[in-house]
Order: sequence, then C-alpha cells, then structure tokens
Amino acid sequence: MEVKNNFQGIFTVNNVGKGINYRGSNRSEEKYLVIIVDIDDDVGRKANIKTPVLGRSDCINAAIRLGLADPGDTDVNSILGGVKLYDDLKKEEKDVELALISGYKNVESKECAKRIKEQLDFLLYLYEPTFVYFVSDGKEDELVLKYLENKDVFVWKKRIVVKQSESLESTYYLVQEFLEKTMSQYLPFIFTSIGFAMVIYAIFADLGWRIIVGIVGLYILSEGSGLTKDLKKAFKEGKKSFEFRRLTPMGNVIAIVITTIGALYSYSMAHTKDLVNFVGIFLHYFTDMFVLSMFIILVAHSIDDIIYSSKDVLDILKRFLFGIVILFILREILLKFSDLLCGKTQFIELIVSVILYTLITGILFVVLFYNRSRKRYR
Repeated sequence: MEVKNNFQGIFTVNNVGKGINYRGSNRSEEKYLVIIVDIDDDVGRKANIKTPVLGRSDCINAAIRLGLADPGDTDVNSILGGVKLYDDLKKEEKDVELALISGYKNVESKECAKRIKEQLDFLLYLYEPTFVYFVSDGKEDELVLKYLENKDVFVWKKRIVVKQSESLESTYYLVQEFLEKTMSQYLPFIFTSIGFAMVIYAIFADLGWRIIVGIVGLYILSEGSGLTKDLKKAFKEGKKSFEFRRLTPMGNVIAIVITTIGALYSYSMAHTKDLVNFVGIFLHYFTDMFVLSMFIILVAHSIDDIIYSSKDVLDILKRFLFGIVILFILREILLKFSDLLCGKTQFIELIVSVILYTLITGILFVVLFYNRSRKRYR
C-alpha cells in the first residue's frame, strides 16, 4: 500500500499580510497549524477517541488505535499524512502545531457542523495560526473549507490519496467501503424497491414492468421537485400524532394504500385499446375502492374531532352524516358515468341523476346547517 500526498495549493486567502512583519526577516510571528479532519468521526466510533487530539505523539497513538480497530480505514492514512507534514515543517524550523478533529457519523447533520465549528474555533483561539494546513482523505471536506475561508488565515488543502492494488480482493473492499460510507442511507430504499418490484411483477405479469417504471418515474419526479422532503416532513408530523394515539394519520395511510391497490387493480382489469371504454371500465372497478378510502378518512377525522376537539358533538355527527351522503352520491354519479362510457346508459339518465342528487344535497345541507349559519351571522 502506497500513500500519496496530493498537494493542491492555496485554497483561499483573507486579509493577506495580517500577523506577518514585512520590515524584517523575523519569522517568529508566523505560526503554522496542521489540522487533520475526520469528518465522519471514525476515530470516535471505532477507536473511542475524543477529539480534539493535540500534539504529534497523541495523533500517532490515535492512528495506531484506529488502525487496530479498522486497518482499512482511510483516516489512518490521513492522520499519518498530517504527522509527516508536521515533521516536514519542523525540519524547516517552522513554529508548527498538530491537531486532529472529528465530526459526526451523519456528515450532513447539524450535530456534525456544530462539532467541527467548536473544535476549529478552539484551535484557532488556542494557537492563533497565520497558516493552516487542512489534511483529509477528501470525503465531504467542503464543510470545513467553507468555514475556514472566512477566517484571517492562509489555508492550504492537502488530500491524502491511498493507492490500492488492482486485485479482485481490493476491488471488492473498495466497493464494500463505498456502500457502507456513501450509500448506507440509500440501501434500504434500493432493496425495498427491488422486493416491491418483484411483488408487483408477480401480481401483474403483463403490466408489471410498466407499473414498475411508472413508480420509479414518480419517485424521480418527487425527488427533483422536492416532494420527497415535504412527504418526510408530513410523515414526521404524522408520527408525532401517532404518539398521541390519534386516528387521522393511520386513516390517511390506510386510505392511500387502498387507493393505490384499487388503481392498480382497476388498471389491470381494463383490457381494451379504446380509451373511452378503458376509462369506463377503470371507473367501474375503482369507484368502490376510492369511496371506501374516503369513508375511512371521514371516520378517522370524526372520531378525532369527538375525542380531542372542543367542537359540539352534534355538529360533528351532522358533518359526518353529510359526508356519508356526499360519498354515496359521488359513488352513484361515478358509476353512472362509467356506464355511460361503456354504452350501458344514456346521457339524459346521467343528467337527471346529477340534477336529482344535487337537489338532495342542497336540501340536506339546509336542514343540517342552515340554523347554525343564521346564528353565526346574527
């Protein structure tokens, strides 16, 4: 195994000349600080080492402990690369210090940023360096660089690259390391998607691949539009509601599942190339599943209102009754429309049904809610 130091030059310069005396050759004011960064806290999780680690000997001990815990961890090479850079600067008679800091296993989390910031502030306050060498293995190092570029120091970035052999064993190890550190958050989704695709294909043999491609397309669109983040936020809020034993989140989830199953089943039953007949057959099979899902949501909301809200129970029951009637009317209209598309009924029958159901809805609304509306506006 060969360790290569890839020196990438000055990253950024702010307030050039601060802390340097240009009138003479006195170098005592030039202070160097070599910072080794373990962004995902391998030294803490694997070797139980708390950071910051200060000094050459302690950093070497940290590298040994981490190497014994996980010989293949690239942060071992980063630490040793930082020690070598420290020694080189010492040979040039520089006033240099060495430190190792770490973040958190979730490198995109607030906790990781907080830990890195606190340790960097401590080191900059303790040593007051003029020059900072930033050493890492190259993973997620922008977090540190963006913070350091706002400080009054020169910053160099030194990336430690480990050359691996071309054998099959090394390739397997690299793939395994990549999956563990980079793709860990996506592996559950990948395996779940594969299993779901197999189930869908087994149920809908002829339509399986089209459904699978459609679901993948919907996921890509949701990721691109930011819908996934909104759904995660809604799920977290729903999870909090579950803790208070509310039925609404559970009812919503059940309704979504029933609607999805109903749509897939209805699509599989609509075996026709004619678009009008296809829509009619689809509505015929889908209507009952859709109405059932809406009924579950209505029941869950009504129960939660009775238990947790301060609304009058009679008003809640009135709204529940009105909702049931609306669902029944919606079901009848959808089925009539389905029959019209399939040629089983006449257009005039559909119009008469819509007018009749509209009158029934209006009369029921007046009976249930008119008195309450008058009291509200008096």
